[in-house]
Amino acid sequence: MGSEIIRTEGLSKYYGDGEALVKSVDQVNLSIWKGEITAIVGKSGSGKTTLLHMMGGLEPPTKGRVLLDGSPLYEMNDSRRTKFRRERIGFIFQKFQLIPDMTIRQNLQFPLDVAGKKKDKAFEEELISMLDLEDRLGFYPHQLSGGGQQRAAIARALLLKPDLILADEPTGNIDEAAGQELLKFILRSNEKYGQTFVIVTHDMAAAGMAHRIVRLKDGMVQPDSGEENRRGHV
Repeated sequence: MGSEIIRTEGLSKYYGDGEALVKSVDQVNLSIWKGEITAIVGKSGSGKTTLLHMMGGLEPPTKGRVLLDGSPLYEMNDSRRTKFRRERIGFIFQKFQLIPDMTIRQNLQFPLDVAGKKKDKAFEEELISMLDLEDRLGFYPHQLSGGGQQRAAIARALLLKPDLILADEPTGNIDEAAGQELLKFILRSNEKYGQTFVIVTHDMAAAGMAHRIVRLKDGMVQPDSGEENRRGHV
């Protein structure tokens, strides 16, 4: 087991009050380990995406803490948290969120420009080749298939070389064949670059390739989530 990259302490997100109170995420204590793939599974409405967004600094909790390498995300001011998140975390969203009036090449360059970072050309070429995007860099997002858009979104998330990648239903909007290719790439990226992935999914093929499965029900981590679910250690 490696060291912790994320720890949540009593992490909760509530909506409404009184009889209308909804506990989307409730008292989650969870550790994510560097260099591992963790799958978060559960039925629709179980709090998976809300938990992922709070872990990534995108949605402030009602109570509790998120620590990224020991730094408390929600005790930072907005500008520092945004900078910290941009430098340390890559996001793969279910709906891709590519910029429609930019080419794929421009979409890949955009986060580097925002972060003020120089391009690692060798790494970019390797990533583009790995994701089979060489002939699509001049295309606009709407000119690609769902799988092509998803691969472009992954390349954009990885180009900043984040330590942690958070993926929300990465196979949810693509066909089965494209989904299988995506999962193979995530495994290769994890093995080659040692990057940590947290994947929210209802796809049990995606969950099955993870080192650990965390199960959510009614916003709470279920007791069977933990070390006994580690791939290769069951």
